[in-house]
Amino acid sequence: MSDSHPVQQVPAGSGSASLLRDAGLVGLGGALGSVARYLARSALPLDANAATFAINVAGSCLLGLIVAGFAGRRPRLQLALGTGFCGGFTTYSALAVGIAELAGAGSVASALILALGTVACAGAATLVGVWIGRRLSAGGGA
Repeated sequence: MSDSHPVQQVPAGSGSASLLRDAGLVGLGGALGSVARYLARSALPLDANAATFAINVAGSCLLGLIVAGFAGRRPRLQLALGTGFCGGFTTYSALAVGIAELAGAGSVASALILALGTVACAGAATLVGVWIGRRLSAGGGA
């Protein structure tokens, strides 16, 4: 990834203490995101692949909003919410397992639809989140 990616920027600090604090923020955000994913998955009346799809699309929209809404400011909040929460909430591994299971069961077309559909819809959701984040940021809402 590029060093200029807003979510990946780590604020300059006083060395290892700053790095540990930032890692703690990412860890806390990731733990909360993972719990949120578990609760969302439990509450959604969908099969595993459909729930993973919905969670990944929603998380992508949220990440776009965070990246654009806090662009150039609040880097530690970006770490906690973007890298941490959204990283814990969304799940590439469950998507990969779902694709592999579908393909292994002979449903290659379904596996391709899940793979390409997730990438396309999550990408579109990210753009929507960026659009919302920019609007909120311009209005002082983020």
